[in-house]
Amino acid sequence: MRRRVEAALHWASTLPDVRFLPLGGARAGSPAEATVIERLLRESGVPASAILGCPEGQNTIESLRACWPLLVAARAAQPGVTLHVCTDGYHTLRCRLILALWGLRSRAAPAARPALPPRQLLALRWRDRGALLKDVPLALYWRATGRLPSSAPDPQKE
Repeated sequence: MRRRVEAALHWASTLPDVRFLPLGGARAGSPAEATVIERLLRESGVPASAILGCPEGQNTIESLRACWPLLVAARAAQPGVTLHVCTDGYHTLRCRLILALWGLRSRAAPAARPALPPRQLLALRWRDRGALLKDVPLALYWRATGRLPSSAPDPQKE
């Protein structure tokens, strides 16, 4: 997680008025990913007022759905704001695609490649692509059945 936080800080250093929205729930007795990321951001000097964690969800789509009201509120408060998705490169496509299906455009802000053997990186990439087979229909279903806030951003206005 430290590598992803360092990337977020790097990308944020090029932008004005940055807000951080770490997300990710707890698994197997570990602390929530959002909570750990929030702590790392604070240790790096980010003021608590610039961080709004969302420690819910057991997987990517659940975490994005849990933070959806926060994203909608941020967009309403600052209509021109750009969401930068800072995660591992192999995971960026999945996150951005789900957000796009829900009507929210974003930019990629990938973290540096993890120091893993090539086979392990390939396995992570393929696992993430395979998850799209579940996430894309679910994202479309949630949007079509109103299981996301009705105040979703209008993609025509972006």
